Amino acid sequence: MNAAEFYQDVVKRNYEEFTNNPGDFRLLWNALLSMNTVAEFVALDRLAYSPVSRSALSQTADQIRDKNLADLKCCAETFKHVRKIQDHRKPVPKFMTIETSTGISSYDRTTWTIGSHDLVDVLQQASATIAAFPELKNENSAHRL
Repeated sequence: MNAAEFYQDVVKRNYEEFTNNPGDFRLLWNALLSMNTVAEFVALDRLAYSPVSRSALSQTADQIRDKNLADLKCCAETFKHVRKIQDHRKPVPKFMTIETSTGISSYDRTTWTIGSHDLVDVLQQASATIAAFPELKNENSAHRL
Protein backbone atom coordinates (compact mmCIF):
# COMPACT_ATOMS: atom_id res chain seq x y z
CA MET A 1 0.00 0.00 0.00
CA ASN A 2 1.53 3.30 -1.03
CA ALA A 3 0.94 6.71 0.58
CA ALA A 4 -1.99 7.67 -1.66
CA GLU A 5 -3.73 4.33 -1.11
CA PHE A 6 -3.25 4.53 2.65
CA TYR A 7 -4.63 8.06 2.70
CA GLN A 8 -7.64 7.23 0.49
CA ASP A 9 -8.49 3.81 1.94
CA VAL A 10 -7.72 4.33 5.63
CA VAL A 11 -7.13 7.91 6.73
CA LYS A 12 -9.73 9.70 4.65
CA ARG A 13 -12.38 7.06 5.42
CA ASN A 14 -11.62 7.21 9.16
CA TYR A 15 -11.86 11.01 9.07
CA GLU A 16 -15.15 10.95 7.14
CA GLU A 17 -16.61 8.35 9.48
CA PHE A 18 -15.79 10.57 12.45
CA THR A 19 -17.14 13.73 10.82
CA ASN A 20 -20.38 11.84 10.09
CA ASN A 21 -20.52 10.63 13.72
CA PRO A 22 -18.82 13.41 15.74
CA GLY A 23 -19.95 12.00 19.08
CA ASP A 24 -18.17 8.67 18.61
CA PHE A 25 -14.86 8.77 20.47
CA ARG A 26 -13.66 5.49 18.94
CA LEU A 27 -13.89 7.05 15.49
CA LEU A 28 -11.98 10.12 16.68
CA TRP A 29 -9.27 7.85 18.09
CA ASN A 30 -9.02 5.89 14.82
CA ALA A 31 -8.88 9.06 12.73
CA LEU A 32 -6.17 10.69 14.85
CA LEU A 33 -3.92 7.66 14.98
CA SER A 34 -4.23 6.79 11.31
CA MET A 35 -3.72 10.43 10.31
CA ASN A 36 -0.52 10.58 12.36
CA THR A 37 0.87 7.65 10.34
CA VAL A 38 0.57 9.61 7.08
CA ALA A 39 3.95 11.26 7.71
CA GLU A 40 5.73 7.89 7.58
CA PHE A 41 3.86 6.87 4.42
CA VAL A 42 4.70 10.17 2.72
CA ALA A 43 8.30 9.87 3.92
CA LEU A 44 8.58 6.41 2.34
CA ASP A 45 7.05 7.78 -0.86
CA ARG A 46 9.58 10.63 -0.94
CA LEU A 47 12.34 8.11 -0.34
CA ALA A 48 11.05 6.07 -3.30
CA TYR A 49 10.14 3.14 -1.01
CA SER A 50 13.80 2.20 -0.84
CA PRO A 51 15.23 0.39 2.18
CA VAL A 52 16.27 3.04 4.69
CA SER A 53 17.31 3.10 8.31
CA ARG A 54 14.77 3.83 11.02
CA SER A 55 16.56 7.10 11.78
CA ALA A 56 16.41 8.21 8.12
CA LEU A 57 12.71 7.42 7.97
CA SER A 58 12.06 9.20 11.27
CA GLN A 59 14.04 12.25 10.19
CA THR A 60 12.10 12.53 6.93
CA ALA A 61 8.77 11.99 8.70
CA ASP A 62 9.67 14.64 11.29
CA GLN A 63 10.48 17.09 8.48
CA ILE A 64 7.06 16.39 6.98
CA ARG A 65 5.36 16.92 10.34
CA ASP A 66 7.38 20.07 11.02
CA LYS A 67 5.27 22.54 12.98
CA ASN A 68 1.95 21.97 11.21
CA LEU A 69 1.50 18.40 12.43
CA ALA A 70 3.30 18.57 15.78
CA ASP A 71 0.04 18.75 17.75
CA LEU A 72 -1.28 15.72 15.89
CA LYS A 73 1.85 13.74 16.74
CA CYS A 74 1.67 14.77 20.39
CA CYS A 75 -1.98 13.72 20.70
CA ALA A 76 -1.56 10.46 18.77
CA GLU A 77 1.48 9.43 20.79
CA THR A 78 -0.31 10.27 24.03
CA PHE A 79 -3.24 8.09 22.93
CA LYS A 80 -0.90 5.30 21.91
CA HIS A 81 1.14 5.32 25.14
CA VAL A 82 -1.54 6.73 27.50
CA ARG A 83 0.97 9.21 28.93
CA LYS A 84 3.59 11.40 27.31
CA ILE A 85 6.64 11.41 29.54
CA GLN A 86 9.55 13.80 29.32
CA ASP A 87 12.84 12.03 29.98
CA HIS A 88 15.64 14.06 31.53
CA ARG A 89 18.80 11.97 31.69
CA LYS A 90 21.21 14.59 33.05
CA PRO A 91 22.42 14.61 35.75
CA VAL A 92 19.94 12.23 37.38
CA PRO A 93 17.11 10.57 35.47
CA LYS A 94 13.94 12.50 36.16
CA PHE A 95 10.78 11.41 34.40
CA MET A 96 7.83 13.75 34.28
CA THR A 97 4.38 13.17 32.80
CA ILE A 98 3.64 16.10 30.51
CA GLU A 99 0.44 14.85 28.81
CA THR A 100 -2.09 12.14 29.56
CA SER A 101 -5.20 10.69 27.98
CA THR A 102 -6.58 9.14 31.18
CA GLY A 103 -8.88 12.11 31.89
CA ILE A 104 -10.83 11.55 28.69
CA SER A 105 -14.30 10.11 28.87
CA SER A 106 -15.71 8.77 25.63
CA TYR A 107 -19.14 9.92 26.80
CA ASP A 108 -18.20 13.52 27.66
CA ARG A 109 -17.14 15.67 24.69
CA THR A 110 -15.83 18.38 27.05
CA THR A 111 -13.03 16.01 28.13
CA TRP A 112 -11.76 15.37 24.59
CA THR A 113 -8.52 17.23 25.18
CA ILE A 114 -4.90 16.38 25.74
CA GLY A 115 -3.18 19.18 27.57
CA SER A 116 -4.27 22.35 25.83
CA HIS A 117 -5.17 20.51 22.62
CA ASP A 118 -8.81 20.08 21.63
CA LEU A 119 -8.71 16.73 19.84
CA VAL A 120 -11.36 17.58 17.25
CA ASP A 121 -9.59 20.83 16.37
CA VAL A 122 -6.26 19.00 16.07
CA LEU A 123 -7.87 16.43 13.76
CA GLN A 124 -9.49 19.07 11.54
CA GLN A 125 -6.31 21.16 11.25
CA ALA A 126 -4.21 18.10 10.48
CA SER A 127 -6.70 16.93 7.87
CA ALA A 128 -6.47 20.25 6.05
CA THR A 129 -2.66 20.14 6.11
CA ILE A 130 -2.41 16.51 4.98
CA ALA A 131 -4.96 16.87 2.18
CA ALA A 132 -2.56 19.26 0.44
CA PHE A 133 0.32 16.76 0.22
CA PRO A 134 0.89 16.00 -3.49
CA GLU A 135 1.93 12.41 -2.69
CA LEU A 136 -1.62 11.68 -1.53
CA LYS A 137 -3.23 12.38 -4.88
CA ASN A 138 -3.68 9.08 -6.70
CA GLU A 139 -2.58 10.48 -10.04
CA ASN A 140 0.61 11.99 -8.57
CA SER A 141 1.90 8.95 -6.76
CA ALA A 142 4.42 7.44 -9.13
CA HIS A 143 5.97 5.07 -6.62
CA ARG A 144 4.59 1.60 -6.19
CA LEU A 145 5.76 -1.14 -3.91
